[in-house]
Amino acid sequence: MQNILLIFLIFSLSACTLHARFTPESDKLNDATQGVTYYEQINIFGGPVYSFDKNGSPKLVGEITPKDTGLYVQQCNDKMRNNCIQIRGVPTKAGIVKVRVSGGLSGAMLQKSSQFDKTYTIIIKKPEGSS
Repeated sequence: MQNILLIFLIFSLSACTLHARFTPESDKLNDATQGVTYYEQINIFGGPVYSFDKNGSPKLVGEITPKDTGLYVQQCNDKMRNNCIQIRGVPTKAGIVKVRVSGGLSGAMLQKSSQFDKTYTIIIKKPEGSS
């Protein structure tokens, strides 16, 4: 009986911690081509998402570096705490772009909030036939 109670307690406690999962799961997003429209969607699962800047104001969960590539991040809808961001735009130069997705998952009554931080890579290639 004690073993069953112990197993139940372990499962109950492990269910109280939120863990973020992402799609795509890989650290690499689809390659982009300079001058061609790019679109990719990142979904975050595990609970309501939040992110704040250094001043405590809500901010977008995603960030692209370098910033002068022609790509930008936006939310999939107008809700500030949504679990979906889009990477879109028309790449203006070839190179490697990093997309950092970071923030937290809001906890509930018996769940503790948790943080997440994942970085994706996009390779922007020159168009075929260009040198």
